[in-house]
Amino acid sequence: MNRKSLILLISFITLLFFQIFVFNNMNIFGFINPMIYLVFLVIYDFDSDQTLFILVCFLLGFSTDFFSQSGGAHTISTLTVSFLRPILIRNSYGVTSEVPVNFKADTRKINKYTFISLILILHHLIYFSVVFFSLSAIYLIIKNTFLTFIFSLILNVMVLNFYRKSDDS
Repeated sequence: MNRKSLILLISFITLLFFQIFVFNNMNIFGFINPMIYLVFLVIYDFDSDQTLFILVCFLLGFSTDFFSQSGGAHTISTLTVSFLRPILIRNSYGVTSEVPVNFKADTRKINKYTFISLILILHHLIYFSVVFFSLSAIYLIIKNTFLTFIFSLILNVMVLNFYRKSDDS
């Protein structure tokens, strides 16, 4: 096991732990639970094996569902986003531009924020659509998606800055 795989494994376990025991119990305004485990979808290398990534994201979503008792909503949304991630990378970084090897290697902040935002908004939209699963709840789906997206974006950027600082030392 090389250093990069070990860092990913530790990140997987740490993010899952904090999501289950800290952020699932945090209710901002009574209904917003930020989703910090999605940082794993961002930090996984762009050029790594896509099949392994989808399998690991399934385990991430399934573990979150198992401990949160959320009935598969995390699994479905995480699996969908992991499957669509190459398209999100192309839309964030452009088809003709040089795509970096990983998220941390890119110096263009606008591309980073676009990529994080696309992952989070798509995940939250799918997640809340599965949770409410009704066309009559469209207002709740949009409201929860937007508000959870805002808080998740703030926390994910903070955690990603921590990852960048730890790599610099």
